[in-house]
Amino acid sequence: MMQAISLDAGGASARLLAPAGGRVASLRLMPPHGVAVDVLHPYQEDFFDPVHWAKGGIYPLMPYSNRIENAQLLVDGELVPLQPHPDARPHTLHGNAHTQAWQIAQAGPATATMTLASPASPAWPWAYQARQRFDLTASQLAVTMTLTNASARKMPAGIGLHPYFRHETRAKLGHNARRHWPANSDFFPSASRILRPKESHAAPRPLAEGTMTDYFSDWDGVVYLELPGGSRLKMACDPVFAHFVVHRPPLPAYLCLEPVSHVTNAFNLAAKGITHTGSQLLEPGQSLIGQIRLSIE
Repeated sequence: MMQAISLDAGGASARLLAPAGGRVASLRLMPPHGVAVDVLHPYQEDFFDPVHWAKGGIYPLMPYSNRIENAQLLVDGELVPLQPHPDARPHTLHGNAHTQAWQIAQAGPATATMTLASPASPAWPWAYQARQRFDLTASQLAVTMTLTNASARKMPAGIGLHPYFRHETRAKLGHNARRHWPANSDFFPSASRILRPKESHAAPRPLAEGTMTDYFSDWDGVVYLELPGGSRLKMACDPVFAHFVVHRPPLPAYLCLEPVSHVTNAFNLAAKGITHTGSQLLEPGQSLIGQIRLSIE
C-alpha cells in the first residue's frame, strides 16, 4: 500500500496519493441534507503503474493535456521531439506530471499541498515545477494548480484535471459550451465550429449512447453532472480552463469531465494559425495558475 493523506471536513473526506502521480484516490462530499456521497470512480491504492495507469480518481494534467501529434512540437520555429506514449504511439499522452512521485509540502486536517520538481527529460525537454493545493470543506473540494517554467527558454504550457466520476448512462449532464472541436479517429481536431442545437447541453440531458471523446470551449467554466443516487455534482473552473473534454469509455463504468487550459494538440494547431486553441508559452520563471472546485448540490 502507498502512503495516503486523508483529509476530513464536516463529514466529507478525500484520500490523496502523492507517490502515485499526485492523485486523488477517492472523494466523498456532503450534500446540504443527507449522507456523504462518493463522487469518484475509485482508484486502487495498492499499486501504481506510471505508463498503464489504473482508471479512477483524479490526476493532474501537466505540463499539457491529452495528445501531441507525432510526438513533436514546433516552438518558435524549432521542431522539438518528444517521447511517444506506448498507448498512443506515435503520439504523446497527458503529459508526465502524473507519472512521477510528488512530494508532500504541507498536510493538515482539511488541506494539503503537493509539489513536483520535474527535470528536463525525453518526455518533456523543459524543467518545470508544479504545485497542487487541496482545500476540503463539507460540500466542496477546491484544487489550485500552479505550473512554473523552471527552464532557461520559453516553454509550451497547459494545466488541467482528469477526474473519473461515478456514472450511469442516463445521468444528466449540463453545460453551456458553445464551441465544438470535432476530432478524427486518432482524437485530433483540426478546427472548431459553433455547437449545433441538437448537441447543446444548456438544458441538462443525458449523453448520447456509446463511447465518446468530445472537445469543447467557449463556456463559462461550470458543468453539472447527475451522480448515481440522485445527487448533483457541480464543477466550477477559473477562466484559465477555457476548454473541457467529455470522455466515456466503451464500458461506461465512469465519465471523465476534464477542465483544461487548451484543446488537444493546441501548440501545433496554433503554429498553423488556428485560433482559440488555448496554446500558451511561459517565459522562464513564469507560471500558469487556476482553481477547480467540485461541490455537491
